[in-house]
Amino acid sequence: MAHGFVLVGGLSSRMGRDKALLPIGGVPMALLQARKLGTICTRVSFVGKEPGSLAALGHPFVADGTRERAAVHGVVAALAASPVEECLVLAADLPLVPAELLEALRARRDAVGAAAVAPWDGRGPQALCSAWSTRALPALRASVAGGDLSLRRALESAGALVLSAEETERLPGFRPGVFLNVNSPEDLRALAEEA
Repeated sequence: MAHGFVLVGGLSSRMGRDKALLPIGGVPMALLQARKLGTICTRVSFVGKEPGSLAALGHPFVADGTRERAAVHGVVAALAASPVEECLVLAADLPLVPAELLEALRARRDAVGAAAVAPWDGRGPQALCSAWSTRALPALRASVAGGDLSLRRALESAGALVLSAEETERLPGFRPGVFLNVNSPEDLRALAEEA
């Protein structure tokens, strides 16, 4: 079984408050994501800068160990901390992604033996909702050491399988808007309308 990681290290500057703690249906977004992952993973951890208020949510916290705000640091920290090879990574601010889609990504990565599998979100690979093997860690560390903090390019350097738009649309649980990223009050309103 995989270890699930919820990325919570974003700055939340556009939102004006910590996105990970925003309530969705009365549940903080980070905890909502952890609960989804908990249905398909043996363990779930938060990954970010400091635990802060997340410490009260009942999941271990993995510090990414850097001041820089880049999702690749969270993924590196997650893979380094994982006690098992398989990992699922989900950003706290992608609340519409269902557990069945995550499980489909995990199963696909396992079936093809790829270092990582990411869906297509309409603009490119959605690296913030992806399945990983800890075998990708050396490639990610090399990218970071070379000064490249792009998680999308890190997927490429790790030899990830990026699903096509058509493959992504066939994933269980997929529907248009599933990768809505809640970054601003406007996004939060769009989420409320979606619900």
